[in-house]
Amino acid sequence: MPRGTTVFGEGARTGGALLSKVTSGFMSLRGSPAELYKAYALKFLDSYAYFSFSIIFTLFLSAEFGYSDMEAGTIYGAWGALITIYGLVAGFIVDNLGVAKSLRIGYFLSLLSRIFILLTTSRPVLLLNVCFLLPAGSCLGIPVLTTGIRRYTNESNRGFAFGVFYVIMNVAALISGPV
Repeated sequence: MPRGTTVFGEGARTGGALLSKVTSGFMSLRGSPAELYKAYALKFLDSYAYFSFSIIFTLFLSAEFGYSDMEAGTIYGAWGALITIYGLVAGFIVDNLGVAKSLRIGYFLSLLSRIFILLTTSRPVLLLNVCFLLPAGSCLGIPVLTTGIRRYTNESNRGFAFGVFYVIMNVAALISGPV
């Protein structure tokens, strides 16, 4: 194999070139507003909460509320679907409220819902939170952060900034599970 090529083909980068590209990507984010880094921190915390909840939710429903595996899976599926459905409606709300206010309301609803889920022993209260408050909070948080990334970057560093955004999500997912 000729020097500088890899098993992935001639278009693949060498280690030094890849490191240089990543370094220059981070350098391009220098001077970005503090809100970009706040959005990254919120993405990490939100992703960690989401993936941690996803891992234990069906077990929690079965152990604490006596739902069968099928019922717990159906509730879990409904929760995920409702995040998407509410998200379709939330776009209009976010446009009217703005990014910062939407994030505050969304994360407040998510926190409040998670506290209620933790403290309740009532199935109706649990389902109210899982089907209304928690997905409403999620849809006001997750997509709004992507708007923030777009707003706080420029054309030259936006691709890298979104790459970092998704790496942060994956790191949070990785550490949220059992080790």
